[in-house]
Amino acid sequence: MKITGLVSAGAAKVPGVTGTGCFEEDLQKTQKKFHAEKFTAKKDEAFLIPSAAGSAVLLLGLGKKEKFTLEAARRAAARTVCEAKRLRLDRARLELEGFGGKFPAEGLVSAAVEGARLSDYRFGKYKSKPSPVRRVSTFEIVAGSGNPAKIKDAIRKSEIICEGVALARDLANEPANVMTPAALARAAKKMAAGHGLKCRVLGRTQMQRLGMGGILGVSQGSANPPQFVILEHRLTAASRPIVLVGKGITFDTGGISIKPSNDMDKMKFDMCGAAAVIGAMRAIAALKLPFPVVGLTPICENMPGGAAQRPGDIVRCMNGKTVEVLNTDAEGRLILADALAYAGRYKPRAVVDIATLTGACAATFADLATGVMGTDEDLVRRIERAGEYTGERCWELPLWEEYADLIRATYADIQNISKKYAGTITAGMFLKEFADHTKSWAHLDIAGTAWNESGPKPLSPIGATGVGVRLFVELVKSYAES
Repeated sequence: MKITGLVSAGAAKVPGVTGTGCFEEDLQKTQKKFHAEKFTAKKDEAFLIPSAAGSAVLLLGLGKKEKFTLEAARRAAARTVCEAKRLRLDRARLELEGFGGKFPAEGLVSAAVEGARLSDYRFGKYKSKPSPVRRVSTFEIVAGSGNPAKIKDAIRKSEIICEGVALARDLANEPANVMTPAALARAAKKMAAGHGLKCRVLGRTQMQRLGMGGILGVSQGSANPPQFVILEHRLTAASRPIVLVGKGITFDTGGISIKPSNDMDKMKFDMCGAAAVIGAMRAIAALKLPFPVVGLTPICENMPGGAAQRPGDIVRCMNGKTVEVLNTDAEGRLILADALAYAGRYKPRAVVDIATLTGACAATFADLATGVMGTDEDLVRRIERAGEYTGERCWELPLWEEYADLIRATYADIQNISKKYAGTITAGMFLKEFADHTKSWAHLDIAGTAWNESGPKPLSPIGATGVGVRLFVELVKSYAES
């Protein structure tokens, strides 16, 4: 699909779907113009008006003006493209003039590009007889105002970011027999080579030398050895980078504390944190963002077996702290512990980890928000703003010191599960023990937002969502611009 930006709606129209946004405040004018009395302009409403042969107008409800966000523009673009596909039309156009002046034209265009691209994603490579794919060849975005050069640049940058999201989705959607730890490490190396990133991969022997008892313990039940991928962007000896850390469990059976069989197939998505970091690093490098960034992805499988880690085992992590493993299904925090400790080598400006960590977070927020916790208010606020801007919303949970009592162990420094309650927060408290080298650390729990299993949505088909990629790009931009 080719995406182009137009400043004036006066450009000649061609057969296809034209999406036009409408606020509730402008409803009567729109109803009169299009003879669409049944259209109410409620948020996410779509009302199709067939016109000449091979053409249609799609009225898109934007809700109330004061509540309008860029996410509404994304969803409007997605709906326009999807409707063009449904009608088997070759072209689609979204006219942004009616979207109001709350955001600059470039911002609206960027959001529209994301909506069109993210809705157009498909993962069907393993179908022996794939269903015919309906494609829209051209998607035009009419900004109505703005600098044509800036609009063209906004489209270019948004395309790059969406390519990073698509990479993250592709990596996570692969089956676990294909996307093994070694395969994920190879994919990261290939991406790095194509985008000017430095990449190193540590194997089991190097992890043993570093004392990474967390990842070594989790991986010891698997026939596939662990990997630890290091990606570096614009790093110099004097720089203090942002370090992004992504959990990479390529398949999680729960280990000896084995999971129920229902939905265990979804546990291939337990590496969505690592996929987000790899996708974000691709976008950050391609955009040439002027800020040093490091991506760390500890990668392994969590499998049962004769050599597997047992409940009650004690491991020593890279920073010297000991962990009593009371539940082998709380493994993500063990591999993140070593990665967070390793991040301290960079004397980072900030550290952010991202992980499908706790079912408790999904139970709290469903798939509508990512849980965030941290030690630095400025970093957490930056993450929240980035989440609002990108539509990847985050909500802060507390890390009060009293919660630390819930992970104190009998035989080691800490234990890897809480005594009973506050599962998401105590997981954050656990990780905090290994980020004590920095005053600026945050944890993102994407257990509810990493994949979509409830049916196709405007910006995401069934499968991995690529959550975190756009948020991380926006977060790094906030540091580069400040």
